[in-house]
Amino acid sequence: MHESSMEKGFKSDEMVYTNATNSKSVIMNFTGDAEYDIDTREIPGESVPFSIWTRLRQWSGMIGAEEFGIERIMEHMRTDQHPRDYFTIFFAANCNAATLATGFLGPVTFGLGWWDSFLAIIFFNVLGGLFPAMVATLGPKLGLRTMISPRYSFGWWPAKILVILNIINQIGWGVVNCLSGAAVLSDVGSDGIPLTACIVIVGCLAIVLGLFGYKVLHFYSRYSWMIMLVCFIITAGFGARFFVVIPMGSGSSEASNILSFSTSIIGFQAAWAPIAADYGVYMKEETKPWKVFSWAYAGLLSSQILLELLGAAIGTLCFNANPRFQQAYDVHGLGGLIGSVYEGMGSGVRGFGYFIEVLIGLSTAAVITTNIYSLGLSAQMVSKSLIVVPRLIWSVIGSVAFLAIALAARDYLETVLEDFLLICAYWLIPFGAVILLEHFIWRRNYEYDLDAWNDRSRLPYGIAASVSWVCATTLAVLSMSQDWWIGPIAASIPGSKSGTDISWILAAICATVIYVPTRMWERSQWKL
Repeated sequence: MHESSMEKGFKSDEMVYTNATNSKSVIMNFTGDAEYDIDTREIPGESVPFSIWTRLRQWSGMIGAEEFGIERIMEHMRTDQHPRDYFTIFFAANCNAATLATGFLGPVTFGLGWWDSFLAIIFFNVLGGLFPAMVATLGPKLGLRTMISPRYSFGWWPAKILVILNIINQIGWGVVNCLSGAAVLSDVGSDGIPLTACIVIVGCLAIVLGLFGYKVLHFYSRYSWMIMLVCFIITAGFGARFFVVIPMGSGSSEASNILSFSTSIIGFQAAWAPIAADYGVYMKEETKPWKVFSWAYAGLLSSQILLELLGAAIGTLCFNANPRFQQAYDVHGLGGLIGSVYEGMGSGVRGFGYFIEVLIGLSTAAVITTNIYSLGLSAQMVSKSLIVVPRLIWSVIGSVAFLAIALAARDYLETVLEDFLLICAYWLIPFGAVILLEHFIWRRNYEYDLDAWNDRSRLPYGIAASVSWVCATTLAVLSMSQDWWIGPIAASIPGSKSGTDISWILAAICATVIYVPTRMWERSQWKL
């Protein structure tokens, strides 16, 4: 081994990784070549400083948290984890108030009717779920975390920019998910619970779960979705008689609203892409990719379609002739509408409704845990010197950040949700296009040099990927429609005063058209 990287930094692509369990450690070569089971204070022929990071890794091992970070999970470390775990983790993570709020945008924000909301939710989820489900297959095959994979197309330095964007992405999703859960929880009780307190409750529950890592995430997800699905079914049953069939629109205005709503749906699905493979790295390498894809796609599709359809149905309550629904929405937003379906049937039913609201409000903890977990991994990818800091520490720092932002943005759930979903689509769609094109054209049999993941001299320069991504993202910005910016392309499309958002469509086309020929040229020059 080399000189300890814990205090003296990196001299090469190798480092000391301490996996502290019962005063023992795994010292891992970060090129993935070797491991040694040794005492935490000794490396053969060399002394390892017993630093603060060593102690933190020992502590995380004592409390049962996952200690591994972004290093490749070798085959002998894999378990017999079944690919159905992809279904449960995606279903559980999406079976919450945030997914409900996405469907809610259809009738309330974009002015769609029931049937056009219904069709848009079905069609664009079927389309949008393909990419994260495909990315999920990389987990078992490569044993690498999701955001390591872009290094094989974007190269060393451009991939770091994407990692930073993903850190921002996960913090943003933590905010959105926390606000969604807190909005429902705040409606509990005759006078409600202060929204600030609800944000702290939901956030802290998620933080505790998220710090433990892979094993706890999968265990929690395996069972929590069952309870939440029952809660949403009960809510749908109580609310069915109040839902309104809003007429479908027509003309250019309708088309504009559908396209803008589609960007939100696609953005919600695409947001899983930068973290999808993180939850399959301990599966056996021989696990069939089609099985992984099928379970992941089924989990993404079923959860988002069911919950978004219910969200759209709840959104129609705002158009109910009974004024109590609008009043409930004005006071407690989405949470008020959910609670209103339990009113008028006696104190017993209303009390039961409060119990259901508590469970729905806390449901977002399942998805926030994935944000926290993957955020910690992404932070380790920014720089080699950051790998030595345990994932748990980065997760704590990210948790503090998302909780602080959620408290500051507590009164703007719908605005934050709409804007953030659209922004996700702007950069993630061209990112996804590049990753898929690279995989299916040049690495279709999972032909990745797995020893090169942390060696920039063996990775592409990323010229083709960077040019494609920058051009496509720029085009997406010119085609976007936000309250604070309407791109000239979006503004030029008739049908809406606020413009028609077609960013994800143009971004996908642009990335494809540019990447294929430029990547062929790049490979012909450097063979990487």
